[in-house]
Amino acid sequence: MTPTESREVVLGLSRERLARATSRLERIARDAAERIHHLKQEKQALERRLTDLETLFAQERHNFEQRATLLASVASETEERAEAFTDLNARLDDQERLLSEQIETISRLESELAGRAVALKEQQAVETAWQAELAESKAKTAQLEEHIEKISAEREALRAKIYEGERVNAHYVLNLTADERDHAAKAMDALIDQLSAIESKVLVTEEK
Repeated sequence: MTPTESREVVLGLSRERLARATSRLERIARDAAERIHHLKQEKQALERRLTDLETLFAQERHNFEQRATLLASVASETEERAEAFTDLNARLDDQERLLSEQIETISRLESELAGRAVALKEQQAVETAWQAELAESKAKTAQLEEHIEKISAEREALRAKIYEGERVNAHYVLNLTADERDHAAKAMDALIDQLSAIESKVLVTEEK
C-alpha cells in the first residue's frame, strides 16, 4: 500500500470517527438540552411550589397570629368572666344570706302573728263574755233599780201609813181602852217589822 493509500485510509477512519463523535456530541447536546429544559421545568415547578408554600406559610402565620390574638382575647375574657363569676357568687351568697334572714324573720313574724291572733281571739272571747256579762249586769241593774223603786214606793207608802197611824193614835190615844191600845201597839210593831223587812231586802239587793 502506498503512502497515499495509507493516508486515505487514515483520513477515512478519522472522518468516520469524527462523524461518530459529532453524532455522539449532538446526541449528548440534545440530551443535555432536554435535561436542561426538564430541570428548568422542575425549577419553575419548585419555584411555584415554594411560592405556594410561602403563601400558605404566610396564611398559616396570619391564621396563627389571629388564633393567638383570639386565644389571648378568650383568656382575657375567661379571666374577666371568672372575676365576674366570683363577684356574682359572692353577691349570690349575700342574697341567699339575706333571703335566709328574711325567711327567719317572716317565720318569726308569722309565729308572733299566730300568737297575736290567738290572743286576739281570746281577747275577743273575753270581750264578748264581758259584753254579755255587762248586758246581763245592766239588765239586772235595771231590774234592781225597778225593784228598788218599787220597794222605795212601798216603804214610803208604809211610812205614810205609819205616820198616819201614829197621828190617829196620838189623836185618839186618850179615848182607847187598854185592849185597843195593846192591839194598836201590836199593829204598829207589825208595820215596823214589815218596814224593817223591806229595808233589809233593799240592803241585800243593793249589796248584790
